[in-house]
Amino acid sequence: MYSNCFFAFSLMAVLQSNLVGVIDFRQEVWPILEKRCIECHREPYEKNGLLKKPKAGLRLDGAAYILHGSDEGTVVVVDHPSKSALYQRVILPENDADHMPPKGDSLTTNQKEILRMWIAEGVDFGTWVGAIDGVEELAERKKNELVQQASYLKEVDQLSEGLIPLNREKLKDLSLKSGLLIRPLGIGSPLVEARVVTEPTKITDGMIKELIPLKEHLAKIDLRNSAITDQSLIEISSFPRLTHLNLMGTQITSKGIRFLRKTQKLENLNLVSTQVSDSVVETIVIFPNLQRLFLWNSNISEAGVSALREKKNDLVVSF
Repeated sequence: MYSNCFFAFSLMAVLQSNLVGVIDFRQEVWPILEKRCIECHREPYEKNGLLKKPKAGLRLDGAAYILHGSDEGTVVVVDHPSKSALYQRVILPENDADHMPPKGDSLTTNQKEILRMWIAEGVDFGTWVGAIDGVEELAERKKNELVQQASYLKEVDQLSEGLIPLNREKLKDLSLKSGLLIRPLGIGSPLVEARVVTEPTKITDGMIKELIPLKEHLAKIDLRNSAITDQSLIEISSFPRLTHLNLMGTQITSKGIRFLRKTQKLENLNLVSTQVSDSVVETIVIFPNLQRLFLWNSNISEAGVSALREKKNDLVVSF
C-alpha cells in the first residue's frame, strides 16, 4: 500500500508533465499496457495446440492496432478520456463485469491518471510504433468496411478529403533529408506527421524547408527542443492542413507566431519554454480553430494570460 506522501509525489510528477503537454508513451503508457493488458490483447499465438486470438479483436501491441480498436469499435477517442473505452474500463468498480484488467489488482491511481492524461493530450505515441504486421491489411479493411466512426475520425477524413496517400519510399527519403521522423497519421491516412526523433539541436531552419513537398499532407509537426528560429514558421504557415504544432523548448518569439496567422486549421499549439511574451496575445486571438494552448515557462505574464483568456474564453490555456 502506498503512503500518502508517495502517492502525492507520484501524482504531482504526472501533473507536472501535463503542464508541458507531454506524456511519454514509450516510457509511461507502454509499460502499463505491456504488464497488465498484452496477455489478452496481442497478436494471435498458439498455446497447447490451440490458436489464441486477442480478446474482442483488440490488439494493444502496436500504435495502428490501438487506433483501429476492437470488434466493438474505437477504444481511444483523441482528447476525450470520458469517451474512450480503454480508459473507462479501468476505472470501473472491481466487481463490474467489464472492469479491466479482469485478473489481478486494478491499475493504481497513478497508472489510471497516466492513461487519462495520455488520451486527453491527444493520443501521442511519440516515436513508438510497436507491432506493424498486418497494418496494410487493416488499411484495406478500413476502406472496405462500413463502420460507424468516432467524430474525431470523421474530422480527420474530412481534413484529408481529396488527398492520395503518399508513397512510403518518398516518406523515407524525406525523413532522411529533413532529419525528422515522417509517417502517416493513421491507418491508410494520406495525412502525415513529422517529429524530432534524435539530436533535436541538429534540426535547423534549412531542414524545415525539406518539408515543403509534404505541405498539403502535414497535419501534425513536433519540433520540440530543435534549433529552429522564427524563420521556419514562414514555411510552416503555408501548410493548409496543420492542426497540431509543438514548438516547446525552441527560440520562437511572438514575432514568429505572427507568421502562423494563415494556418486556419490549427487546433493545438505548444509554446512551453519558448520566448513568446505578452505581445503574442494579439496573434493568438486571431486563430479561428485553436482549442488548446500550452504556455508554461514562457515569457508571457499572468496578466497576459488573463487577457488572453478574457478575449478568447473558449480556448483552454495551460500556464
